[in-house]
Amino acid sequence: MKIIILGAGRRGIRLAKHLTEEKHDVVIMDEISSEVEEAMSSVDCLGITGNGTDEDDLAESGVKDADVFIALTGNDETNLVSCGLVSSYFNVPMTIASVKDLSYSKSNNHLHEGIKPFMGISQIVNPYKETADHIFQEIDKGIYSDVISFDNSRLILYNVFVHKHSSLKNKKVKSIRKAVSGDFILTALNRNGVAIVPNGETIIMAGDTLTLVAKEDSVEKIMMSIGSKREKPKKIFIVGATRITDFLLKNFSPSALKRITVIAKDPDLCKELADKYPQVLVINESITKEGIFISENISSSDLLISITDNDELNILTASYAKHNGVKISMAVVNKNQDFIRMANHLDIDSLISTQDVTVDTIVKFLQGEKISNSYLLFGGSIEAFEFNVFRGNKIIGKALKDIDMRGKGIIAGVSKNGNETIIPSGSYVVEESDVLIVVIERKYSHDIRMLLDLGEDV
Repeated sequence: MKIIILGAGRRGIRLAKHLTEEKHDVVIMDEISSEVEEAMSSVDCLGITGNGTDEDDLAESGVKDADVFIALTGNDETNLVSCGLVSSYFNVPMTIASVKDLSYSKSNNHLHEGIKPFMGISQIVNPYKETADHIFQEIDKGIYSDVISFDNSRLILYNVFVHKHSSLKNKKVKSIRKAVSGDFILTALNRNGVAIVPNGETIIMAGDTLTLVAKEDSVEKIMMSIGSKREKPKKIFIVGATRITDFLLKNFSPSALKRITVIAKDPDLCKELADKYPQVLVINESITKEGIFISENISSSDLLISITDNDELNILTASYAKHNGVKISMAVVNKNQDFIRMANHLDIDSLISTQDVTVDTIVKFLQGEKISNSYLLFGGSIEAFEFNVFRGNKIIGKALKDIDMRGKGIIAGVSKNGNETIIPSGSYVVEESDVLIVVIERKYSHDIRMLLDLGEDV
């Protein structure tokens, strides 16, 4: 497919890398020539300097032949207008706009739901809402970094950091099934920023981050056996009265809101949140004020989430909270992706990147009908997706051990008839209508998709 991305910022580059790995024809367009040049040096794609709201510039980008147009600039109006133009004048089949303003986001519609799209735009993505939903999902599942649930399965995917005293340290992958209780499979391993799909002989080392796929009712047993048990937090402290905070609070029940405290230094934002969520205790104060952790008893919190607009403050606050007795800490990263790899070294339990969450959401919209969900892990180097096995697929009737991924990926779970979920062995034979959970190294994505008879969908 041919895909035009308007906006050569971090999100645009991140998405372009994903799409070029899928062997798609990608063009990045931006008004700033230096941004275009930087994008082209990072991604194997064509770059065009131009205005996304100018018909001539859009035509020069080759949009008339595009299958998808995605607007990721930092300006809501530019994203909306550009998508409207390419939909109306160039008849591009799918348009996606990143929009932060709440009033626009209320028009967030899906074409396949039969709702008339806003300004001809197929999908509006609100980065703040998507980030808030991701945070809530992690809280709901017990605060495991990169926790993922799937639409058609009761399996979940989550990461486990191997501490120096972990029972998993120095064990081979093939031996941990015997050492750890519960039904699960180890699907990926991240060591020093390099992510791989491990084999049975791979030795787990301190500092590794492991990606597990397990039955949801087995997670507590697994985490207890490796000394990493976590419970849903009862007392939550949120730093920052941002739009992400607002969206996050909407996810909680009235009774749960009574256990949440928000602290922010902007009096107007504090009043707005206090009026909107009367069950929440809102404190108008700076988190950097000396003695604030003692005066507000922050250290007794089960969970602290730092969601200010300042990445550095979020990182420092989350790290400081752990050193002062808070059980679990989370931080949101809005701009500086370099902070993501620092999480384990700073003893922060979970870092959530608004950029990564936004790109993941867009990737889901782009998937063909054979793939119902797709998620990127470890900076996009690992992908997990749900794969619907339709009639005629060439892997039907094959045992998993005969689907040779050559260490590039693994089929980690199977859901049958919408109710039975299993962690399969190599002898499992694929049947029509199965839903498979597949975890792969992104650099082999195109090869794996061809192997699984997924065609050329994104």
